[in-house]
Amino acid sequence: MKQKINPDGYVKPAGPYTNVIKVSFPQEMFFLSGVSANGEDGRIVGENDILEQTKQIVKNITTELKAVGARPENVVMTTTYVLADYMDDFLKTGAADVLFEGLDNPSDSLIGVAALAGMKYGALIEVTAIAVVN
Repeated sequence: MKQKINPDGYVKPAGPYTNVIKVSFPQEMFFLSGVSANGEDGRIVGENDILEQTKQIVKNITTELKAVGARPENVVMTTTYVLADYMDDFLKTGAADVLFEGLDNPSDSLIGVAALAGMKYGALIEVTAIAVVN
């Protein structure tokens, strides 16, 4: 179903993500909207702490996947939006490792942004995901 490929003769990933994911069909695909670090009470977990927020996002994505019969290893692509001022923290605190390893090293686009929908409540990061299940 999901094959991870980091081509020979091409730059190795700078983090624990995968350059190319090959998926053989027929499968079911799930597209997860932007997931933030909201706890069950709706408030941002780990205000101004990108590592704690990333851990909560992995938890939230796992919950969403479970609801459709999927698991973290079914994630094939993520897009990660980090407030630009926190990009260094995302990489240096281990948050990138937590995210990508927690979702089985999908392919990813990491984008520094000027604003996020929940930033007035302390949100520093948001992640979208695509999962594929047999």
